[in-house]
Amino acid sequence: MKRVSTAVAGVVLGLALTGCGGAPTPSPTAANTGPSVDPARVSPTDLPVPPAVKDPQGAIRDLALGECKTTAGRQTVKGELTSSQKAVTDFLVTISWTTATGDVMGRGFKVVKALAPGESKKFEIKAKVSDGAVQCVKGVQFGSIKA
Repeated sequence: MKRVSTAVAGVVLGLALTGCGGAPTPSPTAANTGPSVDPARVSPTDLPVPPAVKDPQGAIRDLALGECKTTAGRQTVKGELTSSQKAVTDFLVTISWTTATGDVMGRGFKVVKALAPGESKKFEIKAKVSDGAVQCVKGVQFGSIKA
């Protein structure tokens, strides 16, 4: 009798646990969750690609940059480089117009070749900026540039 009671109790417990769980909930799939990226906020595919700098080093302190507007359309930013380096070197100045999450909505660059120590050079960077940019991110590298 004790064995029958234990067996019946096991079956009842097993059925109770199975009944409580119900049907398994399907996990979400890409097909029913929609896109995870807003296509309107994705970097344009036609961004200009700056040339490579051999043995690049940063030199942001050498840059004075004018106003950088984030309005969609054609933008022009004026700037000036003053080399603090100890030898003649090439510089690459970049500006990326980005969204708050870092997607690049526009990019422009300027190569300044053979800038001597203490020498200054004024320049302009022009770019086509897509809708959604909220900030300008500047960068300066120096080294050898073959462009």
